[in-house]
Formats: sequence, structure tokens, C-alpha cells
Amino acid sequence: MKTYFPLLALVAGGALACPVQAQVSKFHGSWGAGVVSLRSRGPMQANPNNYAGITPGYVLKSTHANLVLLNGNLGFDAPLLQMSGGEQSFGLSLNATAGLLGTTRQDIDGFNRSFILDFPEYVTYRYGAKASKHSQKTFGVGVGLGYRFCKFFLPFNSPSAMLEGVYAADSDWFLRLTGDLRPTRFYNYYSSEGPVEVLRIREFNMTLGKSF
Repeated sequence: MKTYFPLLALVAGGALACPVQAQVSKFHGSWGAGVVSLRSRGPMQANPNNYAGITPGYVLKSTHANLVLLNGNLGFDAPLLQMSGGEQSFGLSLNATAGLLGTTRQDIDGFNRSFILDFPEYVTYRYGAKASKHSQKTFGVGVGLGYRFCKFFLPFNSPSAMLEGVYAADSDWFLRLTGDLRPTRFYNYYSSEGPVEVLRIREFNMTLGKSF
């Protein structure tokens, strides 16, 4: 909770310095693709072919892979505090995403053709188009910080960041980039090694969407 104190103080300071006006909230839909970066480490036979002169046993092998994620998103953007005549605002972006994770590799067990649900939620700052219903600008930008909650057979939740470019035509079209700020790590204990990081996983996405 301490992480959000500076942001809340900034919002409160803006409220004192600038007039606050009524806001409009918008739903949006988007689709896109992403990458789930995976690094695993686990035991394998040191001498699977029983070559002479090589001591049998196990060694830890590392595997690196980038899995493709295809997804669709429904969200709700709510500018809560408007400033500068509607050209700037602070608010929230609430999202629910469903996707399919896959890879052609045969050595990544359990991840191919897997269904995944993500709930990335952000506190946002916007400038220009989509900042509020009073904005007169054709283009806009939004940035956000928050947290991505994941529903998966192996949940990998993480703090997340968002960057969004907006073009206002008949509706607000946007291109949004999101990414985990740190990987989720899983550990196993091996008698010969102690605690060993066996899995590191991180998600990045790019989506194209429209407000309605």
C-alpha cells in the first residue's frame, strides 16, 4: 500500500491546483498478441547413453523459450480527476483478458495450447485524446502502473506497466503495450544444490483496441 502513497498525493495535489469536472467512463475491446518468456531448470540424466568413463547420475539443465500468447480483452477506463480543461486526467483502467498460450517446441511440457485468464488493473495518467470527454486533441497518450492477476494452472502474478497511444476518429482507437515489471520465480530444494530456481516466467503484450 505504501507504493501508492506518492501517486495518491499527486492526485490530491492536482485536485487542489486544478478545477475538477465531471467525467465520462468508457468500455473498450481489444485483441492482440504477446510473448511469455520462460526459463526452466530441472534434473536430467548426466549419462543417458551409458557411455564408458562418464559417471552416471543427474545434472541440472536450463531451458529457455518464448511462448506465443494470442488474446482478447474487455476493459473499462474511468478518468476520475480531470485537469487542464480536460486534456489531462488521472484514473483507472480495469481489464479482463482471455488468451491461448502455445509453442511448437516439444520440450516445454504443460504449456502448449493452454488457456489463460489475466486481470491487469492500472492507475493511469492520460494526456490528450481519451483523457476526458472535453479533450479537443486528435492524439493522446496514457501510462499506467498496477498489477496483473493471472488465472492459470501455474499462476504468475506480477506488478505491471502500461503504455498506450490513442487516435480519436469516430471513436477512440488505441495501441497498448503492457509488460510485467519483474518475473515470477518458483523454487525447488535439491539435496546437492539447496534451493534452486526451477522456473522463471514473464509476460509482455501488444493489443489494438477501440472504445465504445
